[in-house]
Parts: sequence; structure tokens; C-alpha cells
Amino acid sequence: MRDISVIIPAFNEADSIAKVIADIPEVVSEIIVIDNNSTDNTSIAATAAGATVLFEPQKGYGYACLKGINYLSNRSNPPSIVVFMDGDYSDYPEDLHEIVKPITDGEVDFVIGARVKELREDGSMTPQQVFGNWLATFLMKILF
Repeated sequence: MRDISVIIPAFNEADSIAKVIADIPEVVSEIIVIDNNSTDNTSIAATAAGATVLFEPQKGYGYACLKGINYLSNRSNPPSIVVFMDGDYSDYPEDLHEIVKPITDGEVDFVIGARVKELREDGSMTPQQVFGNWLATFLMKILF
């Protein structure tokens, strides 16, 4: 299996972060929790559970994700697979094998997981987001 790192952006996830980390399969070489300015003990719980913890003071999921990507890209040997996972156990860490399998089997370069079988719940995206998603997908199919 290729080198896999998991990035977990977290804001006030002290009650769940250790469970999430514990349930991540051992094939993962590093778990990085980005504490996104939490006011609870998220960092302490994540560190105690064995994760590398980084702090991102600028609030927002995107800023936390970028902090993790920058951390990994500045390493001399970055991982070949990066998985983003939520710290509140809304994702299922034990399913990580299934998520990365198409990549490790050489079928695809990129996987997006979904929590539900439908592509999205009604009202979860604005019409502009739906169009932007469609446009990005369309362009990727043409260009790649």
C-alpha cells in the first residue's frame, strides 16, 4: 500500500477526535489534526491519541485544510495519498480502505466520498454551487 496521510480539520471536537483517530486503519502513516482555533481541548485529545497537531488561527475549513496541505507539501517525502476526514465522526474512518482502493489499484487519481447515496441533499447547495460543480466536472472530463 502507498504512503497515506489523513488530514482532519477540527474545531471544538474534543469529545470525538480521539475516537476518530483510534478508528483510522493502521495503513495510514500519519494523522494530522488541524486545530482551527478551538476553545476546548481538541489539541490535547488529538495529541494524546497519537496525531500530529497543527494550529490554524484563521477560522474556516478551507484555511485548516490548506494548513495541512502546506505541512505535507513542505516535507522532503510527501505522501502519495492524502485523505481529508472530519473530526466529528460524520465520516467513517474504517471505510478508508474502500475510499483509497480505486487509487491504490491504479484506476483513478482522485476520489470524493459521500455520506449518503444521493449526490446531495435537497437544499444543501445553492444553484450557483450546483452550476459551478457541474461546470468544473464538465471541464475536467474534457481536459483530462
